[in-house]
Amino acid sequence: MTNKPSFWKNLLGHLGAADETVILAPSQKLRLSGKRTRIPLSGFPIFEVEMGKQRLHLYPDLSVDKRAQKASYDFILFDPQRYCTGISHCMRLSPGDTLAISRNAEYQTYAFSSPRDAFRRHFSVLHDGDTLVFRDPVSELGTYISLIDEAQDAFHIPSRRATALKQLMEIFGGMMQALPPVEALDTLKKVNRCLRDQTHCPKDSVGNPGGVLQLPPRLIPILVGDLHAQLDNLLKILSENAFLESLENGEAALIILGDAIHPEEDGKLEEMHSSLLMMDFIFKLKLRFPEQIFYIVGNHDSFSHDVMKHGVMQGLLWEKHVTASRGEEYRAELELFYRQSPLVVVSQDFIACHAGPARRNISLETLVNVREFPDIVHDITWNRIRSPRFPAGYTRGDVRRFRKGLGAESDTPLLVGHHPYSREGTLWLNAGHIDHHHIIISARPDCIGMMTRIDGDLIPEIYPTEALTAWLNEQTPSSQ
Repeated sequence: MTNKPSFWKNLLGHLGAADETVILAPSQKLRLSGKRTRIPLSGFPIFEVEMGKQRLHLYPDLSVDKRAQKASYDFILFDPQRYCTGISHCMRLSPGDTLAISRNAEYQTYAFSSPRDAFRRHFSVLHDGDTLVFRDPVSELGTYISLIDEAQDAFHIPSRRATALKQLMEIFGGMMQALPPVEALDTLKKVNRCLRDQTHCPKDSVGNPGGVLQLPPRLIPILVGDLHAQLDNLLKILSENAFLESLENGEAALIILGDAIHPEEDGKLEEMHSSLLMMDFIFKLKLRFPEQIFYIVGNHDSFSHDVMKHGVMQGLLWEKHVTASRGEEYRAELELFYRQSPLVVVSQDFIACHAGPARRNISLETLVNVREFPDIVHDITWNRIRSPRFPAGYTRGDVRRFRKGLGAESDTPLLVGHHPYSREGTLWLNAGHIDHHHIIISARPDCIGMMTRIDGDLIPEIYPTEALTAWLNEQTPSSQ
């Protein structure tokens, strides 16, 4: 494997060293002159980039667990006016990469409060591992670099994230470990009572919660794909950006697109205890935010013996583990949870389900009463996009018909999980060359994809993974 920092150092050496090297003093404001300016990294510096009215912070993205901090770390570039006051977009700079501000770069405009001032320049920064190389050839407009004193840092992102994580532990009610059977059963019963009268899920023809969640326009969606028992990944998302704050103030909704259970890592396919913990945590979140946490049923969300991975009958193992550890009554309540949870999300600006569109004509009324139509339930929870491996999968025409049946515009995004589009990655936009059809898988061991709404549009965000469950448990007095 190529060592990125060394690669870029060699490339810079081939092109010629940066025109000037500057040791930036805390009180210094450096104007970029059009030359390449190298600033060696010492400690964990926080930079401010000033471009007219637009100010950006270039911030080291550090782990909350200082023991896990790598020698070479990412930076995130964000607008402090937006990033720390609500859900917003930031740009990531990893060792070996260059980040250039350009109006042609997708989604960048959502990061700025004054995009005109940002795009008038041609600012870029290269991260070669132990040095940042800044450049802005449009020197007459004036782009300035300065250091922010950590003691005067009003945001201090690692502390902000640590506070969010500890708040999540308080919501859970203690250490991140599977609940005792009696508490688990009581929690699930309360969740099922909540689902029975869910405000945003119309009742079906027999008075039960229907298959559709109609998300109110006022709620900003936090859309998460398959988690497959990776609790760390859900904790990471909820501690990033302003997601937890937005849940707390009633502005956002967390939508999990099914399959939160059953690990997919090699050697762990038969392990079910982490799935119990994942669902315990989701149920606690549901009770804390009853009108803002929504779980969409996936194919793994059952005790079906058809749920299988590499020959391991995970559905059967799940049923046996739930019954053995929690009892028959808990198993029955969990099955009720699956029956009462929606299968499709319909919003003013997107549609989402676990697997894919139905391959027949549908309507909103059909989906409300979807449990009368097992073939549609199967499509929505099991279907995959058509490919040589899945020749019976859904097509562009199926997506078009699904949108039309729900009265949605032809460019309304359809978001699904279930089927990783490639061996690598976490989020695929316009997957299968189908416009506005996106696949999200949030269970990857190295990165976590999700989507949210910023300035009225759905925007993808990707975060690195972090071992947060163990770190949180070490913060409790009983573990010390």
